[in-house]
Amino acid sequence: MNDSTKENLKELLAGFMDSDAAGRAVQDIERGDRLLRDFPAPKPSQNVIAGIKLQMAAASRRQHHATVQHRIWAAVGVAAAIVLASVASLKLPEQKSAEQTAGQYAVVIPDRVWDGSDTTSDITVLSAELDSLEKEITSTSVDETGDNSNLNVGELEMELIETGGNLWKG
Repeated sequence: MNDSTKENLKELLAGFMDSDAAGRAVQDIERGDRLLRDFPAPKPSQNVIAGIKLQMAAASRRQHHATVQHRIWAAVGVAAAIVLASVASLKLPEQKSAEQTAGQYAVVIPDRVWDGSDTTSDITVLSAELDSLEKEITSTSVDETGDNSNLNVGELEMELIETGGNLWKG
């Protein structure tokens, strides 16, 4: 320790204790430094260092394996949640469409038609329903270009007329 460092240390210690105690503390510090220089700590052998490195590597691999395994399980959980949500979302529209369809037909065809009490209005309602079905079938048969070249309209009309005729006979 050079003289300026020694003086700086003595001034610093004097802020915490009286000057005599600060001087003794500086001398103790110098003696400690001298002992450390004269008797350095022994260095570990290469075998000890290699063993420590092996233990550290094994611990690191275990930690890494646990972390990777945790991430994989987390990803599996997220994937399962997504699959369940998508399956549920696919099932719900099917159920709703069946309920809506039943509700639509119930609204379109009144109960008195099914009772058969008023045949004039029955014919009118059922004819309107057949026309609606014809329009729906025609619109679903139209291909993406907008024309219905694949649809034989004459055959479809004949089939609807037959169905309508058989409906009144039965």
